[in-house]
Amino acid sequence: MKNKLSQTTEIFGLTPDGRTVNLFTFLLANKIKVSVMNYGATLTHLFVPDKNGQMEDVVLGFDDFDGYIQKEYLDNYCYIGSTVGRVAGRTADNQILIDDQIFALPANQGHVHLHGGIEGWDKKIWESTPFQTAEKVGVAFKYQSADGEEHYPGKVDVTVTYSLDQAGILEIHYQAETDQKTIINPTNHSYFNLSGDFTQSIDAHLLQIAAEHYMPLRTESLPTGVFTEVNGSPFDFRKPGKIGIALENEDPQLQLANGIDHAFLLDKNQPTATLHHPGSGRVLHLSTTEPAVQVYSGNYLNNRFKGKNGITYDKRAAICLETQHFADSTHHSHFPTIVLNPGETFDSKTKFWFSIQ
Repeated sequence: MKNKLSQTTEIFGLTPDGRTVNLFTFLLANKIKVSVMNYGATLTHLFVPDKNGQMEDVVLGFDDFDGYIQKEYLDNYCYIGSTVGRVAGRTADNQILIDDQIFALPANQGHVHLHGGIEGWDKKIWESTPFQTAEKVGVAFKYQSADGEEHYPGKVDVTVTYSLDQAGILEIHYQAETDQKTIINPTNHSYFNLSGDFTQSIDAHLLQIAAEHYMPLRTESLPTGVFTEVNGSPFDFRKPGKIGIALENEDPQLQLANGIDHAFLLDKNQPTATLHHPGSGRVLHLSTTEPAVQVYSGNYLNNRFKGKNGITYDKRAAICLETQHFADSTHHSHFPTIVLNPGETFDSKTKFWFSIQ
């Protein structure tokens, strides 16, 4: 007998200009409960059971919509749970080159262009269409990014679909088309803490990534462009490794980024990662069609804003596993391309599921 999937919709809040923010919740009884909102196509809640069957939320976020627009949060550039786009990561010199034409991008974090610009996809209200079939429930979020938005060329029609199936697999499916040659590299910026206690750090979590190489950083946390073997480094997570031990290493790369904020080149035959919290027994599994996962260990969370249950999120209160292409790809010709041409469809899927160990 199949488990019963259900979904609900409720009002989560209002934007400052009076637009309604809706919260869509998907439930597979006793196994997983997921909530997403149409502001930023954002994952807001993710409840899964521990080894004793206790359901707890394992992603950072806020109790209501007002938390997502509080100044203290926005000033921290956290992008909690949101869909980041058009292009994730930082862009060198705040400019891109497409067919010998330079497009200057606006700086939004100091003097750096980050995660799509001043008002990226994370700050947009998306058109939402919930759906339910015998096999899955979900919602399709659609947005039209105008030509010239944040100085990117081309009109882009993008759909981000969240779905939950009978096996308890949460899938994020990205699709996009353009009327002009452009670039696109979206991701989801959820922060995970599998303990369910956001006052704990992620130091005790075990991380495993099917990656032989990672991408070192240079100044301004931009990629060097040189794929480097993880062997012998604190970035070797081919076998489960305790995050806290890796972060204790005095490797210059960890000092430069104040922790892990690096992309890992995934094994093409096994593009996967797992995150395990032994205390609760929860294990997060991830698979993706993307070539890389950007791992961010919450290095700049700083207790300056209140999250769920009034908790202020401290440094390393959670970890991000952002599936994507490499940041700053237009400046590195050997990186997998993020160019999207008219007539093509950008298509990317990432799946998350949970087990107990």
